[in-house]
Amino acid sequence: MKNYLRAPSVCALALGVLFTLHAALGGVRPARAEEAETANACVGFQNVVGDKQLVVHAGNDCERQLSCSLDYVVRCEDNEQKVTSRAQKRSLFKLAAKGSAELVLSAASCKQGWAIDELEWSCR
Repeated sequence: MKNYLRAPSVCALALGVLFTLHAALGGVRPARAEEAETANACVGFQNVVGDKQLVVHAGNDCERQLSCSLDYVVRCEDNEQKVTSRAQKRSLFKLAAKGSAELVLSAASCKQGWAIDELEWSCR
């Protein structure tokens, strides 16, 4: 799943994208008893844009621990929104049964504009 977050200069648009990302990922919801508990049924995310960072709150609503990864891209931009650097990043984390985790995705190395996008997660 690809989503785009731009620096605070377009914060309203970024918040709209955050809510879209949360809705697209389905939020945290329980698996049905007759279904096997898959990561898609167990995991949900809520995101908050901060000062040169995106804080991702991950939640596991199932009765088993999950090992997860979150891949994303940090892009620095100049004032004309031209990319000055791009870095592929990965955060590894575990979600306890019925647990949660908080990931801080940083763009602190960017001097002007920034974007954190191309978020893709995997849990098993």
